[in-house]
Amino acid sequence: MEPERYQTAWISGAEGIKFQETMHKLVDDVKRLGPNSFLREAK
Repeated sequence: MEPERYQTAWISGAEGIKFQETMHKLVDDVKRLGPNSFLREAK
């Protein structure tokens, strides 16, 4: 798996806005990367 596809974040249950922002960034990053070529090659 490409390192760009792995992300971690330390978010408290009380940090709803931070969670939302982090998830939006994650989705945007994955969309930018496109399909995971590793999964395609595994078939």
